[in-house]
Amino acid sequence: MKVVSDSEVAKVAVLGVPDTPGIAASLFSALADRGVAAEMIVQSVMRGQVNDIAFLVCKEHLGEAIDVCRRAVRQMGAQGVAFDAEIGKITLEGADVAGDPGIPARMFSVLAGESVNIDMISSTEMNITCVVSLIDSVRAVKALERAFP
Repeated sequence: MKVVSDSEVAKVAVLGVPDTPGIAASLFSALADRGVAAEMIVQSVMRGQVNDIAFLVCKEHLGEAIDVCRRAVRQMGAQGVAFDAEIGKITLEGADVAGDPGIPARMFSVLAGESVNIDMISSTEMNITCVVSLIDSVRAVKALERAFP
C-alpha cells in the first residue's frame, strides 16, 4: 500500500441544488468553459428534492470555481455555495483495496484513532481517498503510513 497526500486542493459545495436532470451537466460545463477541472465529485440527497454537490479543485482555480458556482446558484435556484481551502486529500493506493473489505474499516479506524475527522470519502477498486482538514493531514498521513507499510 502507498499513502499519497495533496494539500493543493480546495473543496467547493453547491448547496440546495434542485434535483432535476441537467443541473450537474450545466454546472460542470460552466466550470469546464472556464478551464476549471473538478475531481472527487459527490452528490448527496439532503432533503426532499434538493441535493448538495461537492467537489475538489486545484487551489489556484478556487476563485474561478466560486464565481462559476455563484452564477450557477442564481440560475438554478440553489441555496448557496460553500468552500474550504484548508483541506488535504489523502489517498491509500493498492492493488487489492476493493478486494479486501477490511481495508476501509482499518483506514477509517486509524484516522479515528488520531482524532482526524473525515469530510469526504471516495473510492475505486485501486484506492480510497479521504478529505480531511489541512491541520490534521500530516498526522493522518504518518498514521496511515505506519498502519499500511
